[in-house]
Amino acid sequence: MAKLHPDESREVADGMVYVFRAPESGRGAIAFRSDMDALEIQENTGVEFCSMHPGKMHACGHDGHMATLLALARAVDARRSSLRRDVVLVFQPAEESQGGARRMIEAGAFADLPIQEIYGMHVMPQFPAGRIGIREGAEMAMVGCLDISIEGKASHGALPHQGCDAVGAMAHFISNVQTLIKRRTDTFEPTIFSIGKVRAGDVRNIVADWALMECTTRAYSDEVASQIFALIDDCLKATDLMFGTKSRVLPSTHYPAVINSPAETQKVIRLAGERYLPVEPMTIAEDFSEYQKVFPGAFFFTGVGDETHSAPLHSDTFNFDERALLPALALFTALIDD
Repeated sequence: MAKLHPDESREVADGMVYVFRAPESGRGAIAFRSDMDALEIQENTGVEFCSMHPGKMHACGHDGHMATLLALARAVDARRSSLRRDVVLVFQPAEESQGGARRMIEAGAFADLPIQEIYGMHVMPQFPAGRIGIREGAEMAMVGCLDISIEGKASHGALPHQGCDAVGAMAHFISNVQTLIKRRTDTFEPTIFSIGKVRAGDVRNIVADWALMECTTRAYSDEVASQIFALIDDCLKATDLMFGTKSRVLPSTHYPAVINSPAETQKVIRLAGERYLPVEPMTIAEDFSEYQKVFPGAFFFTGVGDETHSAPLHSDTFNFDERALLPALALFTALIDD
């Protein structure tokens, strides 16, 4: 925030909050959020401003989000005398990993701040540069990250009846859980349960006494998410009954679904004008949803795709033309003035 002079700054949970106060107080506040973290990916873009940290790069565009919010801070600072309400800028860590939004909220980052609405954006290479993509209601999915452990009993591979086979139990669970979820959830409610990593056992001729699955689940409502977790528990109980194992779901983390509130979404659409791009719900996740549990808010996508830049998010060659950020900056500024 060099050369900028916010009225208040707060360092909370490894994040920063900057407050620019309007000449007349009591009119509430509008907030804007940028995430800050990079990814553990070796950059392969070849640009002159390549990451200086081996094995880490801004492969998800968070550097562009920060640049946009810093430019907004400069614009707000320059027009302080004409502000009609307070402006709150949030620089948040750990969106990609440990749920930085929830940590900042729980640590009191917004205590005593009269925030009435909050906005955030994410660059999107699938959308043409210059377009603003948003939808009212469910825009991005809830994601739950959970580990499932299965405890069995070891025995010699020649005497499997003397043990409880954790590998067999895991295989049974994997082959049955998807059918159970699809048959006991609403066909018209999108549900995803994926097992991305499995580990089990120690020796080839010993019946495995342990197994571990690393999983994710996605849905568009807390109700459906709760139903998925309940069905996973049901399937594990049935598996334990058949194999004599003991299964448990280890403590997990999750991001709620991004649900854009109607008034704020329509404001973004109106101010975006011809740049507005309707979007369908996405199964990717964003912890901006944690703020929407506290404040009305809307999250939109800024198109950065062009003939030169088409690499997807989380790619080691992801890059974009910085001029594609200008529509987002203009929209943020218009939201302050609206």
